[in-house]
Amino acid sequence: MSLVSLPFFIFICVLLILYYRMDSKHQWKILLLAGLFFHAWSNPYLIVFLLISIFAAWKLMLNPVKSHFVWVIVINLGILILFKYSVNLGVKDLAAPLGISYYTFMTIGYAHDCYDKKIEPQKNLFHYALFVSYFPQMTQGPIGVYQEMMPQFLNTHSFDPDNIKKGAYRILIGLFKKLVIAGRVAFYIDTVYSSPENFGGLTLITATFFYLIQLYADFSGYMDIVCGISQMLGISLKENFQRPYLAKSIPEYWRRWHISLNDWYRVHVYMPAVTAGWNRKLSKTMGKIFKKAKKGTLRLIYPTILVWTLTGIWHGAKFSYLAWGVYFAVIMLMSFCTQSYVKKINEKIHWNKDSIFVKIFQIIRTMIIVAVGELIFRSESFSDTMTIFKNIFTDTRISGSSIAAAMTPFGNGNQAAASMLIIAILIIMQAVVEISKERNEKAFTGHRYVYAALMMITIALFGVSGASNFMYQAF
Repeated sequence: MSLVSLPFFIFICVLLILYYRMDSKHQWKILLLAGLFFHAWSNPYLIVFLLISIFAAWKLMLNPVKSHFVWVIVINLGILILFKYSVNLGVKDLAAPLGISYYTFMTIGYAHDCYDKKIEPQKNLFHYALFVSYFPQMTQGPIGVYQEMMPQFLNTHSFDPDNIKKGAYRILIGLFKKLVIAGRVAFYIDTVYSSPENFGGLTLITATFFYLIQLYADFSGYMDIVCGISQMLGISLKENFQRPYLAKSIPEYWRRWHISLNDWYRVHVYMPAVTAGWNRKLSKTMGKIFKKAKKGTLRLIYPTILVWTLTGIWHGAKFSYLAWGVYFAVIMLMSFCTQSYVKKINEKIHWNKDSIFVKIFQIIRTMIIVAVGELIFRSESFSDTMTIFKNIFTDTRISGSSIAAAMTPFGNGNQAAASMLIIAILIIMQAVVEISKERNEKAFTGHRYVYAALMMITIALFGVSGASNFMYQAF
């Protein structure tokens, strides 16, 4: 059931009516049934694997010993690998259960927290099932944390018109990002990246820049929709984005992008790897080779490589995904290893980090580094990646003809120019909102009804019909 569809709109309306008419002690049961129904809508048979994941983790972690924790990992990763990498395993391409990657993260995170004694195991199977199957966060996150979500599910939630209005407004923002911005640039990107050998450098650079816009508008638009729905239900979801394209470094960028996933990796993979015995031994060996290197920096090398390799593989069994992971692992390691040297150089040249020009330079530099990584990620194959880089660096002329050529994926003549102009205006509008909110979180909230009306008009005029699938549902 797509979040951008009439059946989903009806589903939400019915859910809200039942939820607030139900006795407060039983509201959580409505949420559990809604989550299972939402999951079963796409393929009723695949709900079996969600139920296996839920029951196995709940039963095993009632006694959170190491062997049980390992079994939770084996069962959940086994199911995930079976569906996500079935073609690579010599099995026919299998339709994956809805949200399998995200409920696998939540299940393993819960089991790890039980094993580490951070939380008490949930004795009630149905309460735990609600945590895993809560439908707004099921398909693309944000990845829920048990100790943050469970108390909210069991609290009393009275009907609050203010929550309904704020939630609806945020849903509208998400629809604007998804249908108007992401939907408008998608055709251009797909046209260029499907045959990059046919396009010049300026067109490829434009398509790559548009892809950054599409990724953010699509993914953060989804988050706005589900956070808005959850707010209507009186439940707060973790914010997953914090204006990442205003980051001044790559580590800062990843602290602002897909925050819940990065937090999950930090808590459940990165920090355990940093403190693990195998990492200490490897770091000590590295220290004998690189005697001037700091011990703290050496201990970050292998966990960083591990996390980014896993992140690349998690996206899928394609060369471009693994190469993307390796690329950002190298960038992150370079950032860690050169931090002290860069600081000394900045002091010598009297680099004023508070200067607006320095900040703009840092933001543009970070965007370019990210763009290179996403270019690798979006490419269909290694040969396509090489073709794109070759054309960018060998055909970078800026002229009237090259600008006209860069517009051709939209069509010809006035149609292409009008499309490019509309997209430029929409991107600038979104950038103004993001920059304003970076300075003041309450910006663009004083006249919500006016902004809501403008967004609805813009969606009606420029929204792309049929753009119902969200990009990260593929992962």
